[in-house]
Amino acid sequence: RTNDIAVMSGCLDRVSCSCECDCLESVKEWVRPKRNIFSSILAGTLFAVGWWVVIDSNAEFSAPLYAAYHLCGIFSTIALLMINAVSTGQVTGEAYTEGCLGQKGARVWLFVGFMFAFGGLIGSLWIFIQEFLVKAVTEDNSMSVATEGSGGNSTTPTPTPSSLPDCFPCWWQGVSFFLQNLLIFFSTLIFKFGRTEEEVW
Repeated sequence: RTNDIAVMSGCLDRVSCSCECDCLESVKEWVRPKRNIFSSILAGTLFAVGWWVVIDSNAEFSAPLYAAYHLCGIFSTIALLMINAVSTGQVTGEAYTEGCLGQKGARVWLFVGFMFAFGGLIGSLWIFIQEFLVKAVTEDNSMSVATEGSGGNSTTPTPTPSSLPDCFPCWWQGVSFFLQNLLIFFSTLIFKFGRTEEEVW
């Protein structure tokens, strides 16, 4: 039985996967020198789409909003600038010059930038759930109670997901706030870690 267990534990050791594709390798060779260009284009596109979504939702649905809701997107934008303002070499101490912050200052700067990024993302998610989704479900529930109460039925209905599309403007603005910060967050990561700091000639 011990021999059977030993054979089972090493059954995948003899399996080899030699999947070589010349086409894939050629694509990698073509993309590698243009890595910075593609990363910058993708990051810029995500950033622009994020702001476009929230501007479009506010222009399409003229419901009154608190100006503080836009602080999440502003903090995420500041985080993008802060995180990409310091190079990886400054953070790891491998840069030729320490800059105006030094290694420890660059690490603190990067940490604060990521705090802004996660704060904007989590704050926008809380705004979407607490200020839009919960209110949409509550308003739909109260309207159902009023309708059934007039018909003589006092049974309290429970909100269902199928009733949410009826109040699409109520929660789409909240989705746009979260989607904006999510896209800016991805844009920040791609622009920071998707590019290489080595010069390609």
